[in-house]
Amino acid sequence: MKRKKFDIDAMTDLMAPAPETSRQYRDYLEFTDHDVQLLRDVHPYLKAHQSEVVVSFYEHLLRFPRLQSLLDDCHTFARLRNLQAAYFDTLTVGDYDAAYERNRVRVGLVHQHVGLEIRWYIGAYRKYLAELAPVLRQALADTPEKYHPTYDALLKLICLDMSLALDTYEQAGRVELSGLKNYAEQVLTSLPSGVMVVDGARQVRTINPAMCTMLGVAVPPSVDIDFLPQPELRAAIEVALQAPEHREELMLTLEPEAAAGQPRYLRCALSRVWLDGEDLLLLIAEDLTAPMRAKAALHDSEERFRIAFDHAAVGLAQAAPDGRWLRANRKFEAIVGYSEEELKTMNFREMSLEQELPASEAPLRMLLSGAIPSYAIEKRYVRKDGQPVWVNVAVSRMVSSRGDVNLMIVIEDIARRKQYEHELRHMASHDVLTGLANRSLLMDRLDQALTMAHRSGHQVAILFIDLDRFKTINDSLGHEAGDHVIVEAGRRLSGIVREGDTVARLGGDEFVVLMPDLADADGAAVLSAKLLEALLLPMNVLGHEFSPVGSIGISIYPRDGVDSNALLKNADAAMYRAKELGRGNFQFYTEEMNARTLDRLRLESGLRRALERHEFELHYQPQIDLATGEQVGVEALLRWNPPGGEPVGPAEFIPIAEETGLIVQIGAWVLRAACEQIVAWRKAGLPSMTVAVNLSARQFHQQNLVQLVGQILAETGCDAAQLELEITESVVMADPAGATATLQELSDMGVSLSIDDFGTGHSSLSYLKRFPIHALKIDRSFVRDLTTDADDAAIVCAVIALAHTMQLKVIAEGVETEEQLAFLRAHRCDQFQGYFFSPPVSAERLRNAMEQGSDVWS
Repeated sequence: MKRKKFDIDAMTDLMAPAPETSRQYRDYLEFTDHDVQLLRDVHPYLKAHQSEVVVSFYEHLLRFPRLQSLLDDCHTFARLRNLQAAYFDTLTVGDYDAAYERNRVRVGLVHQHVGLEIRWYIGAYRKYLAELAPVLRQALADTPEKYHPTYDALLKLICLDMSLALDTYEQAGRVELSGLKNYAEQVLTSLPSGVMVVDGARQVRTINPAMCTMLGVAVPPSVDIDFLPQPELRAAIEVALQAPEHREELMLTLEPEAAAGQPRYLRCALSRVWLDGEDLLLLIAEDLTAPMRAKAALHDSEERFRIAFDHAAVGLAQAAPDGRWLRANRKFEAIVGYSEEELKTMNFREMSLEQELPASEAPLRMLLSGAIPSYAIEKRYVRKDGQPVWVNVAVSRMVSSRGDVNLMIVIEDIARRKQYEHELRHMASHDVLTGLANRSLLMDRLDQALTMAHRSGHQVAILFIDLDRFKTINDSLGHEAGDHVIVEAGRRLSGIVREGDTVARLGGDEFVVLMPDLADADGAAVLSAKLLEALLLPMNVLGHEFSPVGSIGISIYPRDGVDSNALLKNADAAMYRAKELGRGNFQFYTEEMNARTLDRLRLESGLRRALERHEFELHYQPQIDLATGEQVGVEALLRWNPPGGEPVGPAEFIPIAEETGLIVQIGAWVLRAACEQIVAWRKAGLPSMTVAVNLSARQFHQQNLVQLVGQILAETGCDAAQLELEITESVVMADPAGATATLQELSDMGVSLSIDDFGTGHSSLSYLKRFPIHALKIDRSFVRDLTTDADDAAIVCAVIALAHTMQLKVIAEGVETEEQLAFLRAHRCDQFQGYFFSPPVSAERLRNAMEQGSDVWS
């Protein structure tokens, strides 16, 4: 039994004497204030000689083996010597209050706890008095008449100390005995087994709660056995009480009280025992209800398992560790074609393909060693008819209660899934329309070809093929005809290339031929001529005859690039050169084709200096209210006018600014310039109107966008109500949650917000309704053909209806004809802008026109 932790403070509190008790005992000892003063008088002398007394005291103690065993630890010995010295010091110091008595009780508790018997305790005090007597006599040599009174005072105090300390032995014994009794009672109470003791007079001496619960009775007072409700148990007790050596085991079935209840089962052991000097009957009961029910449940479970095993939708089998089949269900038999009896004569290795055995043997060894609890593997079993069948095999290690190890095997026929996976892999690496390799497969094979060519020193050719004027076929005859042309073109290309070449479709009307292991570039030229010739042959599509013309660009490894992307890019550039030279031909890539790339670099370099040189200018395109015909706002559009050169269109430099990050600085300049212009127009007395400024993706995702807008508005003195910020649909949908927070902060500032190019992205209406926007702008791509294309017209109508439903205004961009304007007016579009009314113009020209009230903007 684990010993209870020794809490000396709590024990001291429990055993310290009450003040009145202490006073009475001191009176009994005749310990007076005069005694206290006598001890105080000799304290200085005794303190000076106490070390000699302590040394002699401990030399005496260590002569006895029993005490040596208690003091064998040097640290304990040193600590006790210090404590004893301190005690001897306090013994005559003259302070004998409650704290002194608690300390004496504490000392006694420690000695009792370490096992120091009382006789050694008393002997220690005797030794101390014996050693102290001559020292005391020497101290009082000048006043010998004080020796006996002082020694008597010391005896009284020693008696007080001994009584306090030795009382702890008695009280600690009682506490420990009480604890043991409580412990025994708690154990008995907590036992899950029922315990009952009956004496010869048929009286129940002891019964624990578990026994009462089992028998269905309340805990009784001291009663005889007649309170037991089971006649069979009472009769067994009567018999046992008559036989001194009686031992019996009795099974009791207790019927349920309720009709719907279940019986309970008890096993009772009755035996005569000698307890507390009496011959008593001990009954120990064990509730077997749970094991009995578990046994019944196990039987039911085994039956359910048998049925489930036989009728499972997957193949189930049991095998020995050496591979012998032991058992198999019907589904397993159906998958492999063998009956259970046939399988019992076989080993599962016989059903595996030889080349697949190593892959399954390694995890099997780990499973049998206990390193893993189970494993699963996809493999092929050979059916009885000799045909392989793909199965997913899951194997688990099953250990019986006797320690026997078997294997539980679950197999699932995955032949159909394997077919689907093959088709999906093919779809992932091949073009759906033509069945040719797609970009992913092409790049993989190109990378492999480049690796091989690097080792062998051979060349690799990329032929980039584009069908000329393919869009005309789609536009005139529809996409079905276009698909027929693409499929036939792919078939013709595949029929001309060498074995080992790859024909891929990148999308639309673009094809690529990969020629690995090429001896020289002439081979690429010869194949290109054959491909163009094959494409030019007439083909009949939906009753129409065509002779497709192709343009081919050729790049050669390593001359034109050493990586896949460079070769594709350069072949693409060569293909466009072939188109420029009249189409229907092939061109090898040359360095001159890098001119466009160099132009882009020059643009980027100039763009970086454009802000410093003040080369940017804002033009403004009016926005007209369709209902009133009045100008209600303008859109600020950026223009770049490099000194000494032609103006550069936004389509050329904006993408470069986005890529390089310059758009952030340029965008901030545009925003500030627009706000300054608003203030200038206001000071000039022009009517108040809204100026719309486009925000790029990079601008919108700046962490300090809201602070920047607020700062510019404050520094320019611009009214936030006159500023409208346009954000494209794709930008806000990239992070709808973050966009909502940013837009809300801008809206709270008083700035108007609109979604630009609406309809070209993939908006979620659930998010759109949360955005604090004020307008939707219909992209010019829908406006351009809305009078001739029913789909575009339907989209425009839908956007107008959606916006009005959400209480948003609608602005149409790119209006260029009277017919477009009439359509928009008829369908209640709110505003429009476009060349039909005015192109973007400078701020000065716009101001002049507004001051003159002119509606002529061209």
